[in-house]
Amino acid sequence: MVVIMLNKAVVSTQSTGEQEKIRLGLIAPPPPKVRIANLMRVLCSEAVQDPTKVEATVRAQAAERQKKHMKANSDRQLTKEQRSAKKITKLTEDTSQGVHIAVFRIDNLSNPQHKYKVETNATQFMLTGLMLLFKDNNIVIVEGGPKALRKFKRLMMIRIKWDEDVRNRKREEEDKKRTNQCKLIWEGTRKTRYFSKWNTKHIMTDPSAAKEYLAKHNCQNFWDLAICETIGAEEA
Repeated sequence: MVVIMLNKAVVSTQSTGEQEKIRLGLIAPPPPKVRIANLMRVLCSEAVQDPTKVEATVRAQAAERQKKHMKANSDRQLTKEQRSAKKITKLTEDTSQGVHIAVFRIDNLSNPQHKYKVETNATQFMLTGLMLLFKDNNIVIVEGGPKALRKFKRLMMIRIKWDEDVRNRKREEEDKKRTNQCKLIWEGTRKTRYFSKWNTKHIMTDPSAAKEYLAKHNCQNFWDLAICETIGAEEA
C-alpha cells in the first residue's frame, strides 16, 4: 500500500512539473490525443480533405500510445523474486507483542486430503507449529499472527468436512455410527513460539513417545489436554 501511494505521488509530481513548463513556454504542449471516435471533432478540416490519410495517422498514433503503455507496464512489473518477497511481506504479521496459538484435536486424521489441506494452509499463512498424528488422538498446533489464526480456525472448524473419508468409503455404514470431530481445545498468546517452522510427526504405537516429542518443545501439556478431551468424549 505504501509503495502504491509513493508511485502515485511521483507520477503526480512529474505531471505537475510538465504542466508548469508548458505554461512557461519552456516545452511545446503535447499533440492532441486523437482517436477514431473524436477524429472529426479534433481535426475538422484535415479529416474532411483526406479522411483515409488522417485515419491511418490516427491509428498509427493509437498503436504508438498502446506500445508505450505496454512498455511502461512491463517496466513496473515485479520480478519473480520481488513478487515472492511482496507476498511474504503481506502474509508475515508482527508477533513481537505476542504469538497467537491455537490447538486442535481431531479424532481421525488419516484422510490424505485433510492432511494436505492442513499442511498447505499452515505454510501459506506463514504459520509455525505441528501436526502430530497418533491413531484417534491427533493434535494440530498452530502459531502466528491474529489474522492468519482466524483464517486457519475457519479452515479447521468450518471449511474442512471432517466426516468425509475418501479411503474408507466401503465402511460407510460403520462411519455413520461415529462422527469424526475437530475441536479447538486451547487458544491463547505467548511471548515466544514453541516451534521454529511447520512440522509433521507420525507416532505409530507408543503414546508416551508423542508426549516426549512435545516435551522437547515445552508443550507436553497440550497432549494432556487432548487426552482429557478424548476421555470426556468417550464418557459422553
